[in-house]
Amino acid sequence: MRKMLTNNLGLKLLSVVAAVMLWLVIVNINDQPTYQDFSGIRVTMLNEDAVTDKDKVYRIEDNSDIISIRVWARRSVLEKLTTEDFIATADMEKNIKYDNLVGIEVSCSDRNVRTTDIIKSRENVVISVEDASSEQFNVVVKKNGTEGEGYVVGTAVPEQSLIQISGPASIIARIRRVEADLNVTGFTTDQTKNCTLKVLDNEDKEVDTTYLEYNGKTTGMNVHVTMLKKKTIRLRVEHTGTPGDGYSFQELTFKPETLVIAGTTEDIADLKEIVIPGEAVNIDGITEDTQMNVDVTKYLPENIRLVNEADASVAVQVTLEKKQGKTVRIPVSRIEIQNTPRGLDVDFGSLKEVEVIVMGTSAELAELDEDQILASLDLGTYSRTGTYTKDLDVELPEIYSLMQETKVEFKLVRKPAAGNNNSNH
Repeated sequence: MRKMLTNNLGLKLLSVVAAVMLWLVIVNINDQPTYQDFSGIRVTMLNEDAVTDKDKVYRIEDNSDIISIRVWARRSVLEKLTTEDFIATADMEKNIKYDNLVGIEVSCSDRNVRTTDIIKSRENVVISVEDASSEQFNVVVKKNGTEGEGYVVGTAVPEQSLIQISGPASIIARIRRVEADLNVTGFTTDQTKNCTLKVLDNEDKEVDTTYLEYNGKTTGMNVHVTMLKKKTIRLRVEHTGTPGDGYSFQELTFKPETLVIAGTTEDIADLKEIVIPGEAVNIDGITEDTQMNVDVTKYLPENIRLVNEADASVAVQVTLEKKQGKTVRIPVSRIEIQNTPRGLDVDFGSLKEVEVIVMGTSAELAELDEDQILASLDLGTYSRTGTYTKDLDVELPEIYSLMQETKVEFKLVRKPAAGNNNSNH
């Protein structure tokens, strides 16, 4: 056995050396230097206080802090590398150029990759530098979504009514308001909700907040929400006053006829209707159909609110009817003579009846009871015989009126002597 191992020993050693060399040649052929691309590497800005300490702020333009690189190395080295193995930095104290370019440096955690083996897609981060600014803005809650069935948001109060925002002066100048975005979908109980803040300009467009800081706030803002119960109730509208001469009130209509209100369960439990009083709808002296808008919120009970703000303005329509005239003939025998002068008597001559024109709507005139019309003649101011003309005193039921005064002609004559029955009373 030993003889077999030592036989031709030199030739065998030569074969081993040749095999090793062949292996090395093959390995070198398969592990030649090559390159690999890595993208999406973010550049870390260093020494930002070189700008910010001067009451300035900077912005990165055109996403120039995101770069790609090409790395040259042996294949075996490249196969082990990932994006996380590279560190890209831009030193704002050492590498700033022309006030808006900051040089980029890239290094690799693998020592087999030299800095000179890395080719960057860009050499500089492009920045813009401007004055810093800080202002306070009102925080307004913007509600969206649909509350739970039968409920509505009563109040939505942000934990801060004002918020201090700092950033580039050009961006701060664009801000008009700050909204806390409140999603109330399914809400039925009081609660506190953390809401995203939206910064809007005067065209209601969202402002890029990348370079803004909310002083004292790193996340959204809490909004305290109270919920109210909804209820649909009827609306009643009253009116006062009398239309102008020749016109009569016919009807009053209004929209909406019902209101959806909200309040605590206790506050709305016994509430059946909302009344707009007559003082709000005064039709005194009007001579044509009239429409008016009444703010119903003035007449809501305390702690009660409308669910739909559009219902606040109630459209009231007052419809009139032009009065008509009806001639009524009253026998002179029905005229009550008052305060007849002593020793005198009234003589209507050949007059048998007087005519009065009663004004009212067609429906009112159809129901007129002529027996309710009272006529009288007061002679208290007369003391001598003679022929006179005087307005007849006519008393009508309340809903009617006279078109014009009715004049009546009569004589005052001496009473006949006792036993003479030929008087014309």
